[in-house]
Amino acid sequence: MRNKREVVALIPVREGSQRVKQKNFKPFSNEKSLLNLKIKQLQEADCFDKIYISSDSDLAKDIAHDEGASFLYRDPYMCGHEARLYEYNNYMLNTVPGDPIVAWTMTTAPLFDDYMSVVSKYLSLDAKSHDSLITVIPHNGFLVDVNAKPINCSFGHWHLLTQELREAYEITGGVYMAKKSDQIKWSYWFGPKAYLYQTSKIKSIDVDDEEDFKIAEILHSSTT
Repeated sequence: MRNKREVVALIPVREGSQRVKQKNFKPFSNEKSLLNLKIKQLQEADCFDKIYISSDSDLAKDIAHDEGASFLYRDPYMCGHEARLYEYNNYMLNTVPGDPIVAWTMTTAPLFDDYMSVVSKYLSLDAKSHDSLITVIPHNGFLVDVNAKPINCSFGHWHLLTQELREAYEITGGVYMAKKSDQIKWSYWFGPKAYLYQTSKIKSIDVDDEEDFKIAEILHSSTT
């Protein structure tokens, strides 16, 4: 069992979006926005000591204020496309006070809300066996590359059934979780001994383009 320490949620958002204009801020289903929804889910989970929103956006700052979350200013460069992943990740982490356990909680996972369960699981992990936690779903399909060459299977009379494929998992955008100082050391969300927290296909929906946005709206409306 890990020692009890502060656990915080970090929501990274920016106003610019390449595939879905104003993705984080426009109305979503029966919610004000993806950002409003994510804050509400985190608050209802009641398992975080703080909820931080990292952005350079005044709109995000206003939503944080209205919804009772804390705002962490992010330099505009760290919200743009020129900054590398490790740069803006470490920048955001360094704005989080202290050295808490940080759970990255993405607005692009609007159907994921199992935060109490995730935090409880993380806190119960043996630190020698697992250094972090990520959400995943089982991957049971056949993969090919751009030249139609098999990646996880072989073609021919020895073709396997899906249930015979090597066990594999797809990382979702639900949660990435580890101690802040470890994430800075790795310059990444999780470490080499991550615990795989399995979630459902519905809760793994990731909003990356307009079609994803519409699908997520339909699923959210059907579950609320």
